[in-house]
Amino acid sequence: MLQLSFASSENEVEVQLIELPAHLRQQDFFNVLPSHKTLHTILGANENALMRSSSGLYCVAQRFSNWSGAAAPFMHAYDTQGVDLAGVDFLQYWIKARSKGLNVPLEEFSLGAVAAKQGRFILLDDDARTFSKASHGFTFNAISYLRAAGAAALKSGLKHQVGTIKSVDVNDGRIQSITLQDDSRVEADLFIDASGSEALLISKLEKDNYESWSHWLPCDRIMVASAPRLDPVPAFCQISAFKEGWLGLFPLLDRTAVTAAYSSQYASGQEVLQKISAISGMKLSDAVESPFSAGGRKKHWIGNCIALGSAAANLEPLDATQLHVLHLGLSQLRAFFPVDAEDMLEADAFNEKMNSNIINVRDFQIAHYKLNKRFDEPFWDKARHAEVPETLENKIKLFERRGLVAMREDETFQEENWTSLFIGHGLIPKSYDPLVEQAPEAEQIEQFQRILKFISAEVEKMPSLQAHVEMNM
Repeated sequence: MLQLSFASSENEVEVQLIELPAHLRQQDFFNVLPSHKTLHTILGANENALMRSSSGLYCVAQRFSNWSGAAAPFMHAYDTQGVDLAGVDFLQYWIKARSKGLNVPLEEFSLGAVAAKQGRFILLDDDARTFSKASHGFTFNAISYLRAAGAAALKSGLKHQVGTIKSVDVNDGRIQSITLQDDSRVEADLFIDASGSEALLISKLEKDNYESWSHWLPCDRIMVASAPRLDPVPAFCQISAFKEGWLGLFPLLDRTAVTAAYSSQYASGQEVLQKISAISGMKLSDAVESPFSAGGRKKHWIGNCIALGSAAANLEPLDATQLHVLHLGLSQLRAFFPVDAEDMLEADAFNEKMNSNIINVRDFQIAHYKLNKRFDEPFWDKARHAEVPETLENKIKLFERRGLVAMREDETFQEENWTSLFIGHGLIPKSYDPLVEQAPEAEQIEQFQRILKFISAEVEKMPSLQAHVEMNM
């Protein structure tokens, strides 16, 4: 992205990639948000070709089950719920209707959620676009996706060499150079640390620059495996809680990617492997596990070094946030790219923006744990009773009181996403906007019926995801 953005600028910028040994394995995958399309657009990627080369598949929603005991699963779709009536948010009418006996889940008023349940690929006509923001994310095989992206980068003229880091030369809070194992020396004005959670560069510049979030996001192991391909392919990814963590099933064209995040304090890897095999009902192969610790850097840009991706922050592979920290960092770097190699005044603004963005995503993930209703299970009881960040506590309290979401600056997940999460986990507001009473009840009922009928008709016109894949990929 930097090569395409700045290589032809008036002030010459030379971008050089030092490719370190890969930690990726054949089982690894990326599940990403709809906003990832922006990165593909910037890179000039042919999305269908990229999907084919990485056995990628669209993901219309995330379906959560077993997080709230015997409660029904809920669908977190990339879409809104209903439409406003008389200038009042639809959710407020739904809260009132529910209190009067309505037994229709909020997600049934979301075109994206209904499409996901029925295995449809999102195609919106003009009428649907005025009603819905339904979209889709993606799931890719990690190695083949990065190979495709790498090939495109090299074609753009990116300078590239493969090596391992032998030493980092630091002077007065800045990196002067890095020395590779073959004793070659690389100098630069700006160093970008995308070395993963090892953070091989930025960790040399400032101590005590990392904070753990494990008291909120308690899983310390990630297991990844493969299972047979699902046929027909579902339009959603499945996220199921179990006693010591959660299990995710992510459909791909050539297989089903399986991941489990869990706490080794409560179960061994072998126990979890047996458990997820039983829960999924699928034959697993090539399972591998890795240690994991959620946390982030207090400063992402120090001196002349910028941490991107998991060198900057580690989040669980939940809510399609894989690659999202990298995407955020690239977007902000593009906006705050330094104009003076000696005095990088952009660093403070970059750090402020990145911290704000990542804290909001972190809080979204923590909310799943805080709102769980798996009682009498030590792992989940501890997560539910943990004191959460004030930013999240305020959101939960306000929503529980009257169904409003306290949106902050730099939110990845919008109001409809937070609403879906809160309602899905059983956080039902205790009251609703009194302006709801201004609309006659008969008019409200008629509006509900119109919405449900419209969604049903629109979804019926959409092709199945299986048919779309067969025709286009």
